[in-house]
Amino acid sequence: MSAVYSRTWYDDTCVSQSWQSSLVIQNKNFDFCIVGGGLAGLSCAYHLAEMGASVALCEHSMIGSGASGRNGGFCSAGWAAGSDQISRLVGPVVSKELASIGADGLKWMRARAFSAKYAKVQPISGIISLGLRGYRPEINARLDETELKEFVVGPRYKWGKIDNEAFHFHPLNFLKIFSQEVVGHGVKVFENTGAVQVSGTEVCFSNGNRISAERMIWATGGYSIGKNSILKKFLLPIQTFICVTSPMPTILERHIPTKMALGDDRRAGNYFRRLPDDRLLWGMGVSALTQRSVDSIKRMGWKNIKAHLPAMVEEMKRDNIKFDYAWSGLMAYASHFMPYVGKLSDRESILCGFGGHGMNTALIAGKRMALFLSGDPNILDPFLEIPRRNIFGLIGRLGAEFEYRRLSAIDYISETCGL
Repeated sequence: MSAVYSRTWYDDTCVSQSWQSSLVIQNKNFDFCIVGGGLAGLSCAYHLAEMGASVALCEHSMIGSGASGRNGGFCSAGWAAGSDQISRLVGPVVSKELASIGADGLKWMRARAFSAKYAKVQPISGIISLGLRGYRPEINARLDETELKEFVVGPRYKWGKIDNEAFHFHPLNFLKIFSQEVVGHGVKVFENTGAVQVSGTEVCFSNGNRISAERMIWATGGYSIGKNSILKKFLLPIQTFICVTSPMPTILERHIPTKMALGDDRRAGNYFRRLPDDRLLWGMGVSALTQRSVDSIKRMGWKNIKAHLPAMVEEMKRDNIKFDYAWSGLMAYASHFMPYVGKLSDRESILCGFGGHGMNTALIAGKRMALFLSGDPNILDPFLEIPRRNIFGLIGRLGAEFEYRRLSAIDYISETCGL
């Protein structure tokens, strides 16, 4: 399955890249070759180079062109799977270790994103979790329906909770600035390599160039799963959808009077945030099968926003507000929503599967992979407890699509019945 690869708001507001992709020297030897120029690959390259290794990073297209630079721009602690699900998967002890690892990733990202060097990332603290179902007495510091109207005016939202440590930001700008640090550490970054094939220590690019590397790290996302015989056994490319409106500052001030980002508690939830130029970014839906056109994504966006913020949609129509951008992105998901981080063989390692919650987890897993490859034998132990499950090709995709539709139906029943 391919995604609708239309231009994004991030592309049109991106900082200029301050470095140039390296020219490949035939048969140049490296200690490590990392395939994938998203956050996981950049992090692994950065930390390996920091420890003195010679590193080549190969990106099929451009740095940040995959899910790491096309997502909703949310960063918080945790993983794509919930804490209860992780505990059932790996046990309570390892679950706590993974929670600590995810929190470390958030701290690392915050330190970078809020530094002066990363000013163009435009980070804003605060993500509000919204509830569409009933009373949640177990949640402390809960916003009730009346208090919630100070942040969002939507008739379906029943409660909210603010995470002040979480933040939202411009993910593509983060990757562009971080890649400058990576290059500054001596990593050779090769963009537009096309597909990569490995034969022994030789790494061949479809553009005709080649290098030599002692070790390989596969840090690819949803766009390259089908091209790798190993990755496609364990990971599914799952499509998600995002719309961005034209600027509407007055409307947003009435209906979403907060600079914080918001996301609801539906099992296949919506997430949204005000952008710095007073646009609304709205993310929604997942699909393992459906490829939507740009117009179809926009229709989906109107339907989703109207269902949650109907008064705002009426004002948008009155003022002729349009969707200026609509795109989809492919994320890499395992069946249990947890990543695969570890060895594939004596020469190859995997660093994949961060879909849905990668802006803290991919970074910290990349750092740990670098420490492992540099001689720390136990640093990846929590990840080794995550089972590798075959997704069985089309059967897995059909199963994932069925599960998404089942969860959507449960959401609908719960909300309409007030459960």
